[in-house]
Amino acid sequence: MKKTNEAARWWSEDRGFYMILLLCVLAVAVAAYVLFASPQTVEADPMDGYLYEADDSVSASEPLDRVPAMETEPAEDTDDSADAQAAEAAADTEQEKDEPAEQTAAAPTFTPPMDADVSHAFSGDTLEYNETTRDWRTHEGADYAGEEGDAVRAIADGTVLRVGDDTIYGKYVILSHTQDMNSLYAGLDHITVSEGDSVKGGDQLAELGSPMPLEQALGVHLHLAVTKEGNAVDPAGLF
Repeated sequence: MKKTNEAARWWSEDRGFYMILLLCVLAVAVAAYVLFASPQTVEADPMDGYLYEADDSVSASEPLDRVPAMETEPAEDTDDSADAQAAEAAADTEQEKDEPAEQTAAAPTFTPPMDADVSHAFSGDTLEYNETTRDWRTHEGADYAGEEGDAVRAIADGTVLRVGDDTIYGKYVILSHTQDMNSLYAGLDHITVSEGDSVKGGDQLAELGSPMPLEQALGVHLHLAVTKEGNAVDPAGLF
């Protein structure tokens, strides 16, 4: 009986200590669960909310389809004079739309790029031997022989699409004209235009420089290539 009383007294005296220890163990267990059982909340992607996957079932035009249509019916209290003014304004707008289209459809006026004759003609689909590359290939342009420093001019009004320098064309300029037509001028030096510039036919673009690398065996010359709707055409046939 004495031992039983001593055990009860021991438990009563140390009960507070064991309760605190138990609470500490529970707290550690809860913290471990939160830390290891829910790692996604700790390692959140900073781009969440900004990235999304494209929905292939949605048409590319659907965002436009969702734009509310403008009301075309006149209000009930609109009088006849207002209707007449609206009709006149609409007619003026249609006329303004038609005028630029007529200007765009007009054929550009072409002028030769140099004061020289063609020294190497456009070959079309016919293969010919290239002395530089020593293989057979088409010549999708017209060459104009000259000397370094000779002026090279735009063949028509246009906008400078690109100014570059590579291992095929050397220094070159590409112009964009009307009717889906572009012109490329290669074998240049001292280029005087920049991308985005507007030029008129006959404006100087550059001077002749070192031979175009792809046609180095032909000596100093301008290589003029013209494409219309993505197809190569004979530049000499434009003048």
